[in-house]
Amino acid sequence: MNKSFLAIAVASLLPHASLSYAQQADETVVVTASHFEQPLSDVIASTTVISKQEIEETQAKSLVDVLKRVPGIEVSQSGGRGHSASVFMRGYNSDQVLFLVDGVRIDSAAGGISFNHIPVGIIERVEVIRGSGGALYGSDAIAGVINVITASGEASESTTVSVGAGSDAQKEANFSTTRELSNGGIFKLAGGFEETDGYDIKDPATGVNYGYESQNLFASYSQAITSQLTGSASVRWYDSLTEYDSSGKNYGYSENLSITGELEYKGEKLSSTLRANQQAIENLDYSQAEGKDNASTQKKIDLTNLQFLNQYSVTEDLSVGAGADWRREKLDDDALSYGSPDALAGESRDTTGVYVSTDYRIGDLQLVGSVRGDKHDTYDNHTTWSLGARYHITPKHSLRAAAGTSFKAPSYSDLTTNPDLEPEEANNREIGYSGQFDLFNLEVTAYDNEVDNLIIWYEGSPWWYPQNVDAELKGIEVSGRFETWFIHHTVIAEFKDHKDSQGNKLAKRADENYKWLMDASYQGFDVNLTYTYTGDRLGNPNETYSPENILPSVSLWDVSVGYWISSELVVRGRIDNLTNEDYQTTLGYNAPERRYFANLTYQF
Repeated sequence: MNKSFLAIAVASLLPHASLSYAQQADETVVVTASHFEQPLSDVIASTTVISKQEIEETQAKSLVDVLKRVPGIEVSQSGGRGHSASVFMRGYNSDQVLFLVDGVRIDSAAGGISFNHIPVGIIERVEVIRGSGGALYGSDAIAGVINVITASGEASESTTVSVGAGSDAQKEANFSTTRELSNGGIFKLAGGFEETDGYDIKDPATGVNYGYESQNLFASYSQAITSQLTGSASVRWYDSLTEYDSSGKNYGYSENLSITGELEYKGEKLSSTLRANQQAIENLDYSQAEGKDNASTQKKIDLTNLQFLNQYSVTEDLSVGAGADWRREKLDDDALSYGSPDALAGESRDTTGVYVSTDYRIGDLQLVGSVRGDKHDTYDNHTTWSLGARYHITPKHSLRAAAGTSFKAPSYSDLTTNPDLEPEEANNREIGYSGQFDLFNLEVTAYDNEVDNLIIWYEGSPWWYPQNVDAELKGIEVSGRFETWFIHHTVIAEFKDHKDSQGNKLAKRADENYKWLMDASYQGFDVNLTYTYTGDRLGNPNETYSPENILPSVSLWDVSVGYWISSELVVRGRIDNLTNEDYQTTLGYNAPERRYFANLTYQF
């Protein structure tokens, strides 16, 4: 019924479509696909860019809210705001997606990825690359790359202050300012906080609310040293405290302090980036009785990243790239796991990688390729490669194809439970078509991915445990964009077939997903409406099938409205789960009921 309604509505609107989306795509610039700026229209990989304006207009409260609107992505969450969230890209696991902030890894083999804890107030845009990125980025980029950009590249002075409130006693406040100094340097400062009392996330109910709070601060300074060389430095800090259930109320605390220094050279032919990053990560888990100072699970991780990236334009039609990076991850000597010394406490990992890449144009044919070698001090050497091609049938229609390999080493947590785990190795292949028609734009992508030694955590009694299995993930993504008068529409349909070597479906991933994203601006009003349909899927990973282990399909509507009182002042409201659906994305954890939010933003 939901799918029929969607099809009928789209069909009824198509006659009024126009082509403005094609113009917007040509103007968008991305950096993640090649390490350097290039027009989105030149990127062969399946790519989605979410702008700051879209994040603000949809009033996304978290990065998870942003990503669930992206083609090829499903979200599973154990509760509400701040609670554990998984982002599945084309059927792959969250930890098979490389997560970057300004081109720097923030996840580690010990700390994992906290999608739900990244403050959206500091985000300028999000770039999502679907498909293997191992040949440029190394380990973890099996499913793709998500790069959160906090540097806008704009020197215009501005200050923004925002306050908001909502259901479950939710409160938030954010600010950001950009200033151009007398010496030509650009200084940026941003920060914010949020907190909520939460709700009873458990099924069956516990009668207890599980809340969340977080603070963040970001500062950066950039200075032109010469007309071609720019230096910059940034500091990013955030912490969060999440209440969760584990035989009573427990607490998860995380903190990340990241310092980055960068030199960027832009010459007539050569572009180079030298980047150094140091992070201090702390993760604690404790009960009410233990308290934070006596947390039974403690992990402090030092993460160091060094990158040297280069791109050289040989001719107008040929460019080559080359670079090297080094990463060290160290788990603190005093690390604890459930009250006992962590088996991997004090262990460090070094990974060194080098890559070369090329982009060549021959008339209407574009060819790209890259090869990379990684030396992992625990898992020996890995060589990964990627090849891609795009052929422009006409200026408005093109075909593309890509193939590549990638790998991922087991995490500290994986090895603590199963020290015999092998690294994951994947082969990804895809073909696609892009077309601009009079009434709409269309993109179709088909992919076939095979992964050896996929690490899956299975539900056991009493403990979960990781195992290596082989799997194949196939699917088709269809995305159409069109306009009806002043209303913009994006319609997405996804069909997946994902099985392990035993023929079992992978958990928490549906075979069918549909999304309808609508936005409009009219006489001072901004309106966004999001519809998502997620089909039936397995609840928890199990080595044997159980008919009780099923999450039913769900249809959700979210709406947000903004009104510009003046050119500086906007008031916004948002309703999540508009029809008040009762559903779960993780077995045993209720998703939020209908929720309301209001926000006031002043720009000057």
